[in-house]
Amino acid sequence: MMGNDTIHAGVNKMKFKELTIQEYENFATQCVGRFYLNSSKMIELKKNNGWETYYVGVVDDEDHVLAAAGFSKVPVMRFYHYAYAQRGILCDFNDHALTTFFTEELKKYIASHDMAYMRMDPYVEYQQLDEDGQVVKDGWNNQAMIDFLASIGYEHQGFFKGWPEDRQVRYMVVMDLDDLSEEDIVANYEPNTRRTIVRAKKMGVKTKELDLNHLEPFMELMDYTAKKRNFTDMGLEAYQNQMRALGSDHAKVIVSYLDTAEVHEKNTKDLADIQKEQEKTNAILAKNPNSKKMNRRKKEELERIAQIERWEKTTNELEAKYGKEIILSGAYFVIYDGEMDYISSGSYDELRKYSGPYVIQDQAILTAKRLGLHRYNFTGTSGIFNEDGPDYGVFLFKKHLGGRPIELMGDFDLVCDPKMMKKIHRMQSVTHILRK
Repeated sequence: MMGNDTIHAGVNKMKFKELTIQEYENFATQCVGRFYLNSSKMIELKKNNGWETYYVGVVDDEDHVLAAAGFSKVPVMRFYHYAYAQRGILCDFNDHALTTFFTEELKKYIASHDMAYMRMDPYVEYQQLDEDGQVVKDGWNNQAMIDFLASIGYEHQGFFKGWPEDRQVRYMVVMDLDDLSEEDIVANYEPNTRRTIVRAKKMGVKTKELDLNHLEPFMELMDYTAKKRNFTDMGLEAYQNQMRALGSDHAKVIVSYLDTAEVHEKNTKDLADIQKEQEKTNAILAKNPNSKKMNRRKKEELERIAQIERWEKTTNELEAKYGKEIILSGAYFVIYDGEMDYISSGSYDELRKYSGPYVIQDQAILTAKRLGLHRYNFTGTSGIFNEDGPDYGVFLFKKHLGGRPIELMGDFDLVCDPKMMKKIHRMQSVTHILRK
């Protein structure tokens, strides 16, 4: 086990050491910058790729953890490796002495384990954005933090937008829940969004969770959506591995669906209720056929009957095609230490009018509040907050549910073995030339 001591103004001593998984996780769950991706359970899943994992930190003279890093050893250019601290090391970057000491020790440790550099992408905001994704004039920013990290060796990889293949997203949409009641949450939905959710529930849209051994309907949905939207889903094995690692209380697949038997029953009841109203209306009109109010009511009743008959016809057609339980949409969520994260989702275009994704989001947000969580995270968005954005419609969907955009600092590379880094760069240059 490696260790080193130095003096720190706020603490008598600092020592760098390897941590057990439990020591790391105990610190992670109460540290600023925690995210489900930098939990030990998610890091340990990297072993499924054949990658080694490491946990190190800084402790004081009473062995209290002051900073920690969990990372995996990732192959690069076939012969070399780098350390990936997904969603960042857990350290108070405002504590310059602590961060500097930790960084120097990390460089030595990572180099000694045959890794050229460390990449991290901290869950730390860069600057203040308004609800439309525009930078707030005279708002706060963390440029000084980026400058400090650069001064001690971290190379900032730029303020990119979109979804580069080898990077985590830099923009997210979140909802902070602490100061909101359930009533506030619903009231903050954009009016059309709120009406859409109410209408979908009236049409019989319901939700349920699937356990990890019965994900077939969700996977069929994700396969369809991936082909339709041209992206690669992480696949059944990855979902099941995450759900096993995190546990059923912390990883959930929720689908929206129609139970056609219940829809038929509701349609029959609604039709009978309207027909009773119609009898009363007709009785009044028989005595007063010129009543504008009653004629207007009669017209409305006929329209409602026609609507129910259309719903019944459509339900029969869908039942013949899909069966008595019709899956509309689905989504995967992770709950980790005060935050619920919306990770992935899919829906069938043919069934879009039932607004299944809206009902799922409504349930998920309210579930997060009922669990006492601090934040609901709609997760990634491109950061292009106008009609040119490839996901602008999805951004508006999240915004209209009460989300606000945030911008993270981005990726940093810390060179730990300069000689190995030069070899990697040479191989990358040769590969780039050969691909031309």
